[in-house]
Amino acid sequence: MPSVTRKPQVGRQERRERIERQLLDATDRLMAAGASFTELSVDRLATEAGISRASFYVYFEDKGHLLRRLAGQVFGDLAAAAERWWSVADRRRSADAHAAVTAIIAAYRHHQPLLVALAEMSAYDPQVGDTYDDLLTGIAARLTSVIEHGQADGVIRREIVPATTASTLTWMVERACQQNLPSRPESYDSELADSLTQIIWGAMYLEQP
Repeated sequence: MPSVTRKPQVGRQERRERIERQLLDATDRLMAAGASFTELSVDRLATEAGISRASFYVYFEDKGHLLRRLAGQVFGDLAAAAERWWSVADRRRSADAHAAVTAIIAAYRHHQPLLVALAEMSAYDPQVGDTYDDLLTGIAARLTSVIEHGQADGVIRREIVPATTASTLTWMVERACQQNLPSRPESYDSELADSLTQIIWGAMYLEQP
């Protein structure tokens, strides 16, 4: 017999995801316009997102809880961009890696104010810091799997240590984007994509890109 509670649970989850996306877009807009996350009130965020203050508190305890949830949305976008290469890594085409890195940089650029706030808050808010580390650890774990499968197929260098290489490359991309994009124009993004692709390719593959 089908569960009588399944549909309401699914509906609530879908509504939560929709509200999170609305709040993410609203936060990106407000911070891109010059507001800092710490000075944004719940009322202003809710109004910009087109939801009520009451709806906000149905799903979030406070702004710190919201920020942690938004981090999941942003890193989901980053992981989806990376999958453009990970899912076809065995093809050994540098164009695939370049397309993924370009998409990652574009996502960082789009969500830049929020990611800067996330990095800053992680320094003094343990829960935000743990969330940030966990999300990057999850991405590194996925890349570890890609490397292991590539090594088993003889596509990726066998002498590299999968987990260490994956963690190093993940944090390299994160730091390169976080440190450089806020102070550089969009014209810099293609240069960064070229450089990161060269480094990643050289670390993982035997062939030149």
